[in-house]
Amino acid sequence: MRKTSFKKDFINYCLYNYNFKDHTAVWILNFIKSHPLITHNISFTKSTLNRKLRIAEINTNRPTLMFEKDGIITDDGETIFHELNLNKTDGLYLEFILASDDQRYHQMKSEELMKNDEILLEDIETLENLIDEALISKDKERFLELTDELQKLTKQRG
Repeated sequence: MRKTSFKKDFINYCLYNYNFKDHTAVWILNFIKSHPLITHNISFTKSTLNRKLRIAEINTNRPTLMFEKDGIITDDGETIFHELNLNKTDGLYLEFILASDDQRYHQMKSEELMKNDEILLEDIETLENLIDEALISKDKERFLELTDELQKLTKQRG
């Protein structure tokens, strides 16, 4: 099972250690951590994702909430909530803007990268086993499909 508890733990850490000007940020963070599908699909490291949510603490002089999707940016909490609620399985890059450097934030990002690599290795191993089964059963179509997927994952790992 792919664990996401470290993501929830970090969100809790932010909720207890940082102040946000807009209480809607607290509401949205609580919503995110209480929905396993959303929590599973958030990333603190993949800034290339299509959907991005930036949450700034009060001391940064930046807007508390900024959500971007397909080049459209909003700071309306209700719109952000509905987007998250309607698209729970879509990837979401969650970035915290903090007034000072936070070692725990850096550690959490490193942990996410490590876990992502572990998951990728598990997926590669599973695919290799499925490829072996396809070879044994002489299922050429399945073999080609699985090897294509394996190449993509291997390329993704680098």
